[in-house]
Amino acid sequence: MLRLHMNESPYPPSRTSLEYISKYSNLLNLYHVEELYEELLNELSNYVGVDKRFIDVLASSSSLLTLMLTYVKITDSAIVLTHPTFHVMYQLLSNYRVQHAYVELSRDDFTLDTGKLLELSEGRVIYLINPNNPTSNILLEDPEVLRKVARRAKAVFLDEAYYEFSGLTFKDLVMELDNLVIIRTVSKAFSLAGARFGYIIASEKMRKHLSELRIGYEVPITTQAAVLGALRDPHYVRDVVNKIVEAREETREKLVDAGLKVIESKTNFLFVNLGKPCRKYWELLKKNEILTLCLENLERLKEFGNYLRVTVGKPEEMNFFIKKLLEVLTT
Repeated sequence: MLRLHMNESPYPPSRTSLEYISKYSNLLNLYHVEELYEELLNELSNYVGVDKRFIDVLASSSSLLTLMLTYVKITDSAIVLTHPTFHVMYQLLSNYRVQHAYVELSRDDFTLDTGKLLELSEGRVIYLINPNNPTSNILLEDPEVLRKVARRAKAVFLDEAYYEFSGLTFKDLVMELDNLVIIRTVSKAFSLAGARFGYIIASEKMRKHLSELRIGYEVPITTQAAVLGALRDPHYVRDVVNKIVEAREETREKLVDAGLKVIESKTNFLFVNLGKPCRKYWELLKKNEILTLCLENLERLKEFGNYLRVTVGKPEEMNFFIKKLLEVLTT
């Protein structure tokens, strides 16, 4: 089955990453290995380009989303998000019973109304994915807008899960804005989705607030080892990113040439407008052993039901996807 539905990397972890897992696997009887943890923080610090006192690690960036909602609850706040946003958030908002408001993205090109964002930000927690999931585009580029939002908001959580594919980051602003939290993952560019590892770049103030809501020792020893190995093999990561970006651009060009509307992506996936409800074609692709994400199947995103979110795979996989998609669209 071709997995183009979860925004995973089509490439395996680096050899160095696997070697580090083996190296540290005999320490799985321990909750914490100080030497490993410090080496990991140092490597993350070098990679990100900020002092390690601004970095903390978590058992996946997804766990930070529930931590963020807990923070919203205990501070008696409300949260502001874009619509559409990461589909999991809608159910979490309901389950956590947090007050929330949405900034609607424009329907033609999914741009962000920064004026509306500023209007809603006063005293609230802001969550933005940049570039956005599922729309794949950059929402925010101007650091001055982020400064204005942060000065009004209680806290700003900026999800840079796709940073390696966009090249855009606001990480340097954490030293200026003590309520800004940057969220990162190793699931995409580092080919470590199954390791479940994320990290934040944030002020010591926000790190302290969030750490008080955590039990601690959540990140497994072998996960830390896998990430340390991946960080010490930067050429592999760059190669993976370059291959995915190249396949993304080639796939988008072919789909556009075939008459489909595809937003310019700065992620590892494409947001494809089929021009008609996607469920039928999602099912036909599934019968051809291709998994995609059809927004018509998601209760809170049915209004975008013409769209497929398609993870970028290897070139041969994307050629197979294009061939089958164009075939099923004619049925």
